[in-house]
Amino acid sequence: MEPHKILPAEYDILEQQMKNALPLSICAFVHFKLMRTRNLLERKNILVNSWPDPSVVVIVDNKDWGILPSAVTFCKGPEFVRSLKALIQLASKNVPSPILVVGCSTDVIDALVNLYECKASCPFKPAQENALVYTLPPKNISPPTIPDGFRVSELGERHIDPVKKSWRYAEEYEQFFSMDRWLRYHFSNFPTLCIETEEGLPVAWELQQDYGAIGMLHVVPEFRRKKLGSVVTMALAEKMNNEGQMVFACVNEKNETGKTFHETNGYIRLAFDLCFCSYFF
Repeated sequence: MEPHKILPAEYDILEQQMKNALPLSICAFVHFKLMRTRNLLERKNILVNSWPDPSVVVIVDNKDWGILPSAVTFCKGPEFVRSLKALIQLASKNVPSPILVVGCSTDVIDALVNLYECKASCPFKPAQENALVYTLPPKNISPPTIPDGFRVSELGERHIDPVKKSWRYAEEYEQFFSMDRWLRYHFSNFPTLCIETEEGLPVAWELQQDYGAIGMLHVVPEFRRKKLGSVVTMALAEKMNNEGQMVFACVNEKNETGKTFHETNGYIRLAFDLCFCSYFF
């Protein structure tokens, strides 16, 4: 069937379709709802391989917004990768290279790459590590106790430099786009949480990324014994839960500390892994 571009009148149907496909559709579902509540779907093209029962959904920037273009995706299985490839290629006509492809399970990305006989010339470059997916059920979200001497705030302009310096992928990202602009976009549109000293020094933070997951957690080393990581994570989760959002996180499969942290804080691991992928064209 021909690709179909979702119209606003079809949003409710698409949302229900992706909800029915949970948990495999978690990135596309949460991202779609997040963009919709923030009135940001006007910045997106939403493409499906068939309608009204899609097996592939691609939500992608509709033009160059000056940040890394993302394609937040849902693909029911490896048998639909040709449709996935076609939709991503169609979406690439309006944005610069590369596109970050988020939301596909590892078997889907493996099948996508295997469409190409020569891996060296394949335009899809998977991340070196897969990501485990964890959700935080509302029943496991409890209001955190803020330690004496600290206060809760949100991330803003003055936090751009410390957040950028603490993120392991910042240098890689800035090969293609402005990290400052990307952070401003997130800070101004999505939930963030920062713990500061009473003097206003930021010591711990986390944010919701535009594809839906919470991440970029960082605690300044000299404050790590105060369990501020757990405080930040739970406070951000509480904020998102109050907005009616589904709380989830992606953790690199080799990150034993990250896995233990999320499990200790009530997160439940889902039965599939994701593979982040970059599409160069």
